[in-house]
Amino acid sequence: MKKRDVIIIGGGPAGRVIVHSLHTQKAGMSVALIKNEEINVNRCAIPYGIPDTKPIEKFVVSNKLVTDFGAELIVDEVVKIEPSKREVYTQGGETYAYNHLVLATGSRPLVPPIPGVETSLITPVRTLENLSRLREYAAKHKKAVIIGGGYIGIEMAVVLRQMGLEVTIVEMLPKVLLATTEPEFIGEVEKTLTENGLQLLTNRKVVEFAAHNGGDLDVILDGGDAVSANFAILSVGVVPNIELAVEAGLKTSRLGIQTDQYMRTSEEHIYAAGDCVEKISFVTGEPTRGEFGTNAVFMAKVVAQNILGKDKVFPGIINASATSVYDWSLGAAGLTEKMAQESGIDTLTGYSEILDKYPMMKGVSPIRTKLVFDRNTGRLVGGSVLQKGEGAAQNADFISFAIQMKATLEDLLTCQYATHPELAAKPSDNTYVFAARDALAKK
Repeated sequence: MKKRDVIIIGGGPAGRVIVHSLHTQKAGMSVALIKNEEINVNRCAIPYGIPDTKPIEKFVVSNKLVTDFGAELIVDEVVKIEPSKREVYTQGGETYAYNHLVLATGSRPLVPPIPGVETSLITPVRTLENLSRLREYAAKHKKAVIIGGGYIGIEMAVVLRQMGLEVTIVEMLPKVLLATTEPEFIGEVEKTLTENGLQLLTNRKVVEFAAHNGGDLDVILDGGDAVSANFAILSVGVVPNIELAVEAGLKTSRLGIQTDQYMRTSEEHIYAAGDCVEKISFVTGEPTRGEFGTNAVFMAKVVAQNILGKDKVFPGIINASATSVYDWSLGAAGLTEKMAQESGIDTLTGYSEILDKYPMMKGVSPIRTKLVFDRNTGRLVGGSVLQKGEGAAQNADFISFAIQMKATLEDLLTCQYATHPELAAKPSDNTYVFAARDALAKK
């Protein structure tokens, strides 16, 4: 049996950040990271790795990000945890004892129980093997169907369409991107997608996949319609990997492993971080979804500090996020208006549309912003931005930070900002101030 001060199960961003944090703090601890993939792919970048313009190696995560930071890398499958003995057991027959254990086991693609889903012509979006298959299919085929109209589904669709494929998106909700984006912005996104030749089938469900001997596929929808394709991509969500935790007797829910504010599980010496964890909303304090790599990073930093005895509290997730759709970028943080209302918040919203540069400058275009406030407290609880170019992520960051600092409508009315003819709106205009002003007029 081998013993380590810290054992991390999982090779995603949460596990790597814990390794880096302990190394940076010069903790002097023996750290081992056990993962079941020899090579991890950068999952967020998979859509952009489908064209063969760059070697596939550019889209993988180097194992040196573990080994160069003082940790031992073990490629093996953990099959059992014994909390009472503080031991883990691997498929390779090894036993490792620990002082601190971190479950960073991540998630796996949700594969709905649709007849025919097991065919090799259907692939999820998760692993290096998935990316390799997508490269192969996109290079030799002409028609693809994407199941799911969230961030990843839309990004996959845009890339494949730019490669010249015919692409159909099937989404069971009334609009694409509804889980992250305000409805006021989705119309522009859907218009852009259809103008670029993508077919959107919203409010539709897939009921069967029928593969033909010739190698093609029929995606059969509710109502009996069928969409023909050469291959299909599943992008309908993820399932937390909690099996080890369940078998070890840790408290879990359908959303993941339950932790306290210090990211400790129901066993004192076992922490958890990342997609495998039941996440808590910063705004509501209630369990929520949020399978973003950044959330894993934030949780992992807290775990590392608490392993070092710092008693660091994780305040909950804000779900800052961003994506691009052709020449548009959109970002969001906190709750949408609908989410806030479903959480029992009496909402007050403000909308603004300003030019992103001085009006006489070349390439000027609008920035559209929607802010969501708690009418009773005035606190900002969410916000979204849609704009041309690549600036939406930075706007989502500002909204996220304002939520984290518990900014109010009054704070945003009086916030101070920069201006420049080529880089920002004219001095009298600011997207957040104008949105706050609009909200104030509705009080």
